[in-house]
Amino acid sequence: MHFSVKQLNQLAVQALKAAKCAGEYIEQFDRTQLKTEFKVSGSSLSSQVVTEVDLHCQAMIIEQLQASCAEFDIALLSEENCTDIAVNAHDRLTKYYFWCIDPLDGTLPFIKGSNGYAVSVALVDRNGAPVLAAVFQPATSAAYHMQFDHQRKATLYKNGVVFKPSNKDKQLHFYCDQSFLSSKHYPAVIQQLTTLLPVIGVTALKVISGNGAVVNALLVLENAPACYIKLPKPEQGGGALWDFSATACISHAVNAWASDMHGLPLQLNQRDSYYMNKKGVMFASDTRLAEILLSALSKQL
Repeated sequence: MHFSVKQLNQLAVQALKAAKCAGEYIEQFDRTQLKTEFKVSGSSLSSQVVTEVDLHCQAMIIEQLQASCAEFDIALLSEENCTDIAVNAHDRLTKYYFWCIDPLDGTLPFIKGSNGYAVSVALVDRNGAPVLAAVFQPATSAAYHMQFDHQRKATLYKNGVVFKPSNKDKQLHFYCDQSFLSSKHYPAVIQQLTTLLPVIGVTALKVISGNGAVVNALLVLENAPACYIKLPKPEQGGGALWDFSATACISHAVNAWASDMHGLPLQLNQRDSYYMNKKGVMFASDTRLAEILLSALSKQL
C-alpha cells in the first residue's frame, strides 16, 4: 500500500495538528501542580517517569489521529500505552503503517523546568522506515513538519519556513543524555572526540546534556557540526521507537545522518522490543562527520 502525494500531505498536516494540540496544552500547564508516577519500563529514570501531562497529551494526540487510523487502516503506537499489549502482538507488525507517538519526550527536563522536551509524532511503515513526521517544542513554540512534492520528495519546514541546517561552527557540539555523563564509557568517548577535532576541522568540543532525545536530535541539525550518540548496552533501554522515529525522518529530509552505531538504518519496528539498546543510535549533522565518528567509536561497541 502506497499513499498518494495528496494523502501524504494530508497526513503530514494531521501529524502537525496533533503535535501542536498537545504541545500547546503542555505550554500552558502549571508545573507546580504536576503529579508524577512511575512505570515499568527501561533501565533509566527518564524511561520510567510519567506524569498526568504525558497521559493527557497522549489522549489528545490519539483523538486527533483516530480518523486517519480508520480511513487508512493505520496502527497506533504511543509510549504510554505500549504495555497494553505484548510487544510481538501489536498490530504495527501486521498493518502497512503505524503512527509512532511520544506525547511528551523529555519528561525529566519538563519536570525540572528546562526546555529540553517536545511532542513527537511520526508515521512509520511496517518495515521500520519513517515516512513523515511532526515535532513541536512547547518551550520555544518551534514546529517542525514536512510537505511532499509531486515526486514524493519531502521538504522540512520550521514554523512554516523551509528549514536549512545551521552554518558550520568552529566547535563540535556533542549531545548526550544526562545519564551518559556517569557512564564508564564517557571518559573514553570524550577523549576520542577530542582527538578527532583536527580531522573534523574544528578547534573545540562542547558537551551538552539534560535534554530529551527528540530535542537532542533537533539540536544536532540546528548547531552543526554536531552529533548525538547512544552506545549499545545489554540492559533494556537506549531510547525507544517513539524517541527516534520522527527525528530520524526529519534528519533524512535535510540530508543529515540517523543510524545505529554500526552505520545501518535505524530499525523502527522491531518485533521483539520497543527499545534500541542492542545497536545504539547515532545522529550527526552530515555524512562525513558520521563516518568519522562511527569508525573511531567502533572500539566502544
